[in-house]
Amino acid sequence: MKLKFFGMVLILLGVLILLSVFNVFDVSFGKFLGIAFAVLFGYAGISALVKKGFPNGLVSCAIATVIVLHILGVHRFTFWEGFIVFFSVLLIEWGFFAILAHRG
Repeated sequence: MKLKFFGMVLILLGVLILLSVFNVFDVSFGKFLGIAFAVLFGYAGISALVKKGFPNGLVSCAIATVIVLHILGVHRFTFWEGFIVFFSVLLIEWGFFAILAHRG
């Protein structure tokens, strides 16, 4: 599984470099790092959601979403706005854990 993920990261890297060479997509080092971290956080969040159930992985998915929105220019987050989004989703995840822990 880890080897497949590493292979997908290498393919993504190659595609981004090709798109940058042909001026289809501007990939600077910062954007590449952002995309790499978004992929890592997205993968961690989705795998936690699938393996452990609903509230797990929400924070990682939110971080990935914030990074993608920032890279694409949909919304430019300052550091503190991104931190507040992270913290608010963390509180939501903890709230779901508290509710679901006492449900049983």
